[in-house]
Amino acid sequence: MRSAQADQWHDTCQYEMDTLAKNGTWTLVDLPAGRKAVKSKWVFKRKTDGRYRARLVAKGFTQIQGIDYDETFSPVARFESLRLILALAALEDWEIHQMDIKSAFLNGLLEEEIYMEQPEGFITPGQESKVCLLKKAIYGLKQALCAWNIQFHRVLIELSFMHMYSNARIYVYRR
Repeated sequence: MRSAQADQWHDTCQYEMDTLAKNGTWTLVDLPAGRKAVKSKWVFKRKTDGRYRARLVAKGFTQIQGIDYDETFSPVARFESLRLILALAALEDWEIHQMDIKSAFLNGLLEEEIYMEQPEGFITPGQESKVCLLKKAIYGLKQALCAWNIQFHRVLIELSFMHMYSNARIYVYRR
């Protein structure tokens, strides 16, 4: 943040903070007695096209299983299944859609009570002793991928997609 591009990095951090606030990712609360807050850090990256990217990441390696998280599993599509679907799509002239969801993990709802220290450089004046009670997952949490997968699964089922039992990451929409 002391570089010549400090203004660009700060603007990028502010954009990330605005996204987290708009998403309702956390609320500021007092840390309950006997609980520890997960620390966070900023991860900075300069994209090949010159754009600046800052991401707030939880230091999930400090989480304790059974207290801060239970489940971390999230299924992955098998490569063979993807090849089969693409072959069928070519054969049957199916329409295939692929999507990349920006800030995908930020949509996973947390079931556990996770407290995180306020992000460096963005501590709310007058509330310096408060911590963030996370409502939604952020990058770095042990359960972030699992929480995202559960939320994604619920949405697809509500949209009448069928879950394939032979491959947990393949959903089909029949019409």
